[in-house]
Amino acid sequence: MRTLANRPTTVQEKLIELLGVKEDPSVSILVNKDVASPRNEKFRLAVKNSVKKAIDTLEERGYDKRLVRRFEERLNLLEETIRYEHDFQSVIIFMSPQREELLLLPFEVQTRVVVDDSFEIRDLLRTVNRSFRYDVVVLSYKRTLFFNGYHDLLQKVENDAIPKGVEHYMETYIGRKDDPAKAEMEALKLYVNDVDHFIRTYTEMHDPLIVMGDEKLVGYFRNKTKRPDKILAEIRGSYDDAPLSEIRERINAKLEEYIRLRDQRLLERVRPDIDRLGYVSGIQEAWTVAAMKEARIMLVEQGYREEGYSVKDGLFLIFSKPEDEEYDYHADAVDDLAEMVMIQGGEVYFVTPGLLEKYDRILITTKY
Repeated sequence: MRTLANRPTTVQEKLIELLGVKEDPSVSILVNKDVASPRNEKFRLAVKNSVKKAIDTLEERGYDKRLVRRFEERLNLLEETIRYEHDFQSVIIFMSPQREELLLLPFEVQTRVVVDDSFEIRDLLRTVNRSFRYDVVVLSYKRTLFFNGYHDLLQKVENDAIPKGVEHYMETYIGRKDDPAKAEMEALKLYVNDVDHFIRTYTEMHDPLIVMGDEKLVGYFRNKTKRPDKILAEIRGSYDDAPLSEIRERINAKLEEYIRLRDQRLLERVRPDIDRLGYVSGIQEAWTVAAMKEARIMLVEQGYREEGYSVKDGLFLIFSKPEDEEYDYHADAVDDLAEMVMIQGGEVYFVTPGLLEKYDRILITTKY
């Protein structure tokens, strides 16, 4: 499961879960780090000011004073847990009488404070879903680093379950070292097994993995991992003391290539469904399949938009405004379709424009 915000769950899953929360009041605080400052003082102040604005809004709306004071205590306590020295671009706080969530995300958001009977989720969900998501593991003799990637942005994961470096295994688990080569091999085996276990436990099965590190470590990991199909790319070199900027630079240099490889893998993954005709293409057929809750995996070209109207209790999508029947208007039916599939537990991927030309820009595999 993805470990963004130090939680063993994907951001997408968390947002979908929160999408169904209906409580009054529901406070949404979104704060973007606009400019860098020493020790992120301006960022910290912006979050504190947004928390104060949320409390002021609750008071102005006339909510019970005891409820407002309780929200104030909870919001302040939650804000105090944020470690601003870590590398993230935005702070998201959701709080209702029964729920509270803190997300530290690596991409920009529009700073705002909203008090309503539900959380401000949809824009975040669109951003998360449209991003090229991947994980990065840096293998090393000194320490292991792990990152969640969103396009050209990386967020370092802080998790006690991340294995230490090979040297730790040499010192802690290997007894006699009169045969240095054998001792190192034993330590490597333990190290790689633990790294692989971490990845299988804390990452999504189908999110690609970029492996960085010494050639020996990368090769040993590739040969021993139980999920070799996750490895999208290998970047060899010593990154024991490399700053985040260097790691990001090495990845970004080939980002477009990685995205193309990821998209080709996605097509290969659904090829058996295509071959057995267990799919539909085009937004109208895709809409009906999703409305019937039969969608499994949805591939759609990035940038594709359609305006439309859903009719017959949402079962069908048409492009002309109905004259004599009830309908729901969809300014961007593609985004609404993606949300529908995700809420049902399906997977959605936005892929390179042109890749799905023969499928009318959108393809959905079916459950049955």
